[in-house]
Amino acid sequence: MPEPLLTSIVAGSTAAVFQTTISYPFEFLKTGLQLHRSQAGAAPFEMMLQLKTYFAGCAALNIGTLLKTATRFTTYESACELLRDKESSSKTISGPRLLAAGVITGFMESLLVIPFENIKTTTIENALASPVTKPTEPATDARPTFHNLKQTALHPRQKWFLHYESHPSAHFFSTIQEIYRTRGVRGFLQGSMPTIIRQTSNSAVRFTTYTTLKQLVSPNKPLTEYYAFALGLVSSCAVVAVTQPIDVVKTRMQSKYAWRLYKNSLNCAYRTFVEEGITKLWKGWAPRLMKVGLSGGVSFGVFQYVENLMNSMDKQASMGHD
Repeated sequence: MPEPLLTSIVAGSTAAVFQTTISYPFEFLKTGLQLHRSQAGAAPFEMMLQLKTYFAGCAALNIGTLLKTATRFTTYESACELLRDKESSSKTISGPRLLAAGVITGFMESLLVIPFENIKTTTIENALASPVTKPTEPATDARPTFHNLKQTALHPRQKWFLHYESHPSAHFFSTIQEIYRTRGVRGFLQGSMPTIIRQTSNSAVRFTTYTTLKQLVSPNKPLTEYYAFALGLVSSCAVVAVTQPIDVVKTRMQSKYAWRLYKNSLNCAYRTFVEEGITKLWKGWAPRLMKVGLSGGVSFGVFQYVENLMNSMDKQASMGHD
């Protein structure tokens, strides 16, 4: 791997972890709002007062963000190079090819973040620990039986589920234990399809918007880091506007109670639309916009700054040799 690109990845990953930590309270609010089912008789969503609660699940998201950011730019650059028209003399890449490169990048990112997104969501649910996110409808088993038993031994996972209802896990490793004991390995893969669709859509919209604007603003020379930050912010607004319903479905399908409420992602989207209204598919858009906007601006700004710095150093080195 070229040294400038490695430096860019390290700088971008460091910036991504920093901004994820700083902006995490917005992620907490977004997830809490999305888990809350706006139905008649449901407990209202109330703002938490303890500061430490707002950082529940932050470690899981940071690990996922670190992995995602470390591969994002290399994957996107490789995809662009692979899809670039070798016969064209232009350095720009066409819109459909940009979209394809963004989709490839998003798909690769989603494979890395799915387990950590599940850990984050469960940790936030446990931190809320109130009727806000718990389903009001009882869990029933409608399977036919040939005889009735007065006492039926609970499955080990059911025992653990009841245990964690009374003693919810609050930290990264204890949440991993809870998910494995109550849901098995599949618990880390909940909401995989909407996560893949969301992450793919995120990258497709973000990179297509950013690169298109970049080619309009500065087609023949590198951007300044300030322009890169501004374009990253604009592209993040486009991401939230387009992908918010997918994000709502993703969060709800990663809930520890998803098995009680939804058959699949389509059923989740349908129930949200019918029972709560179409506007609820954009729940949590404001805190997500704050978080994603900062993330996109910082990531692209830092990446462009380091790239410009490396290019400047290379030019100085070549002039020195001459």
